[in-house]
Amino acid sequence: MLTRIAMEDIGCRSPQAIGDQLRSTGLVLPGIPGAMVARDLVMPVLRTVRRDGVPWEWWWDVGGLHALLIELWAGRRLSTHSPEKVRDELTAVWCFEDDRLVDTVLDNAEDPFTFLPPDLLHESATGTAKVCAEYLVTRDLMKITLPDAFLSTRPGLADRPDLMEVAKRWHHRIDLEETVHRLRALSPDLLTGLRRDLDAWDAQMGQLASHLTAHELKLIVTTTEDERYGEECLRAGRGLHRAELYPDDALLWQPDSVARDPSVPDWMAEEVITCGTRFFHTQAGPHPVWLATVETDTHMAAVRTFMEPPTRYGIGVEDYGDGLRLWFEFPTLPADPDPPFQAPYTYSLSWVEHALELLHLATVGYARLSVVRLVGDGELRAVGSIWLGLPEEVCARAKEAAIAALRRLVGDETQTIRQRIALEGHDQAAEVAFQTCETAKGEDIHDELALESDADEYESFMAAARHLAWVRSRHAAGLLDGKRPSDEDAELKAAVEARQRHLELLRAATGRGNGKTRWSHRSDKPSVDEQTAFVHLINRYGTLQLAVCRTRAGHSHFDLVSCEEFPLGPLAGAVDEWARQSPDHPRRVWHDYLQQLVAECGGLARAIIETAAPREFRRLVLSPTAPMELLPLHAAPVDSARTSTLIDAFDQVVYAPTARVVSAIESSQRHAAVVEVLVVAHGGGHLPGLELISGPLCEADVIADLHNSVEVLTQEEATPDRALHMMSMARIVHVAAHGLTHPNRWAAGLALHGDSLGGAMLTSSGVLADGVFSSVDLVILNACRTGTHEGTGRTVQTLRSIESAFLARGAKAVVSTLWDITDLQGVVFSAVLHAHLGVGADSHTAYARTIRYLREHRWRVSSEAGPVFAAESAIGAILPDWRSHIDQQVDENPLFWAAFKITGVV
Repeated sequence: MLTRIAMEDIGCRSPQAIGDQLRSTGLVLPGIPGAMVARDLVMPVLRTVRRDGVPWEWWWDVGGLHALLIELWAGRRLSTHSPEKVRDELTAVWCFEDDRLVDTVLDNAEDPFTFLPPDLLHESATGTAKVCAEYLVTRDLMKITLPDAFLSTRPGLADRPDLMEVAKRWHHRIDLEETVHRLRALSPDLLTGLRRDLDAWDAQMGQLASHLTAHELKLIVTTTEDERYGEECLRAGRGLHRAELYPDDALLWQPDSVARDPSVPDWMAEEVITCGTRFFHTQAGPHPVWLATVETDTHMAAVRTFMEPPTRYGIGVEDYGDGLRLWFEFPTLPADPDPPFQAPYTYSLSWVEHALELLHLATVGYARLSVVRLVGDGELRAVGSIWLGLPEEVCARAKEAAIAALRRLVGDETQTIRQRIALEGHDQAAEVAFQTCETAKGEDIHDELALESDADEYESFMAAARHLAWVRSRHAAGLLDGKRPSDEDAELKAAVEARQRHLELLRAATGRGNGKTRWSHRSDKPSVDEQTAFVHLINRYGTLQLAVCRTRAGHSHFDLVSCEEFPLGPLAGAVDEWARQSPDHPRRVWHDYLQQLVAECGGLARAIIETAAPREFRRLVLSPTAPMELLPLHAAPVDSARTSTLIDAFDQVVYAPTARVVSAIESSQRHAAVVEVLVVAHGGGHLPGLELISGPLCEADVIADLHNSVEVLTQEEATPDRALHMMSMARIVHVAAHGLTHPNRWAAGLALHGDSLGGAMLTSSGVLADGVFSSVDLVILNACRTGTHEGTGRTVQTLRSIESAFLARGAKAVVSTLWDITDLQGVVFSAVLHAHLGVGADSHTAYARTIRYLREHRWRVSSEAGPVFAAESAIGAILPDWRSHIDQQVDENPLFWAAFKITGVV
């Protein structure tokens, strides 16, 4: 009964469904609650099997053990009950549906060896065979002893003397017949008698064979050297533990057993979200597990079709680099003219773990395909698991490749497999962690920036991406105006499908799923110069890790640091609580929360400094992960007095999603600007919900005084279309307006001029649809919360605000804000920044000097010359009492300066 539970688990049936079937067949009393059966009987079996496999030498062969025990049960049962009774039990209790299989099981006997025919060396029906054998042995033409290699080719007989005797007698019978055939001039009478003896012997042996179990018959058959080596490797790999695969909810069940909007197991969320995985293979006990992520309605429709057996699907196999890649091809939808959705599973045969997983997959001949759906802003929904059988030819090729790899990697020392797997890859762990972040954080709109190809599919993909952005822009305008037209939703879904399909085709055309990046022609690793340390922050099962890339002597080096003392779970809850507070709360709750959160990041800042030593590197590039992308990590203290922060430890501290995106921006084709500085300013007041603010127009006047050449768009002139058109010609773009976030990140942006909120907003999707910023070196988004978001998805994508759209469309760097800023803070920041830009400072130098000015409260002592004097004079001409007002605001929020961050290439 217990192996029956394990067998049902192979078919992905839920514990409840397995328990209900046990109750319905009488194996469990029907009066016992189903929840109790699932909890106290089914789940303990499944936990044990996932940890150690089934309890026999072939731990991976669940079906083989179940068949063996059923056959033994049937033999014992037949000794006390009629065949009709046992037949009924096989169908009603054990649910055998195949009549031929039932007949086979009914042939079993409690003691099959009572049918064992005699050894022909000692006895035969007519005596002829016995006489012949004695004659041949005495003439040394036939051996009594078995060949030396006999047992080595049948290792399963070592502890089965009963089966060994069967094999020995069978060998004597075959040897006798073959030896007689080689002799000449034998009398017809002798041959006739010999044939009678052999036929009688064969009939009796056939009777014995029909009563043996399938497993016993398999033990007698000769095995090849590769088969024996493969089994030896699998036995050595027993009990390889991955703790995250053992919780009760670690594997999904059949789709019909998945509840509405179910959660996804943590390890799957980790692979999909934190590691950027879309297709993944692993092993949970005897189960080879394949993970597939569906992202569009077309994908989901293909999955639903696959869930309705009998459905035809495809499995392809190809050599790929140093390994083997298996392609699972979902069913093709009748009305879909495009190629079918494919899921690639790559096994690197330079790794012992991958080779062993491939051998295991080929041996059991199935995969447990677990499907999850990625929706919204990085949310996952469980779809379910499906049993997936592999064709024999695929299994044969995979087994051959896996065994060849294991012979090369392990040789005869198969007992070391577990140790090798535990230790292998430690020297590559840091690079693997860094590259998974590059994948996970480089998705979505950044694909458009970092992917490149000469193939026709590239142009089609870019056209589809622009079209999707345009549709999203229209959809965002409707959302902002309170409209939700169903036809636009359908159009949006179609555009998402089209972009995803063109991306799949592009990746297939430029590397069979790998894609080609802008830096791939120079190196297979991200480009980081020797003065820069690029640090990915990783949320690994609730613990912070740092994956660092640096370059020395032209070669990339990687480090991986685990910050065990920095748990992200409590921090995420605190950040969420802080984000729900209002900055103008009368009891300074928001400001106190902010200071506490930034202080908590001190340990992180010190870990970064220890890993990316400032003595060696001038520039630090940070790529945060949730929830830290909402915090000013550049303001994290590095000493207990909080007088020194991370931004003080390096010459430059900037943010970027991936090194790949930075490299793509650096290598992108730049165009000369027609306009040196463009200022777009709108104070609102023309639409409900957009109160009139004076800061943007003040900024426009101040900036105009600080540059020799400035184009200014204000109020009615500052429409989104006009602004985008002018931005494409500028070197520096400054936008001062209301900044609005939105649960739909494509609707977030800047409020300019328009007849409605939807028409007035320069949204992220609008920038993606129509933005061309190949001449823009710096964009300043001096508005509230332009560098943050409202998204609740667990995706590690660090840029989900409008700054991301400007980078994706060619801007080199963006200054944005992490929270609401006041009019005066915006004016002072802009004035000092542009004063430095106006005298030729580069983007980061101007930013860094402006931040230093704000942090050190330098306005309290008037400057007498230089760019700061010009900035203070320009502010004073418009706001005479500005110094006392900024003092008051600093008292309320000492970290006001940390709201401003810079992202991109500087």
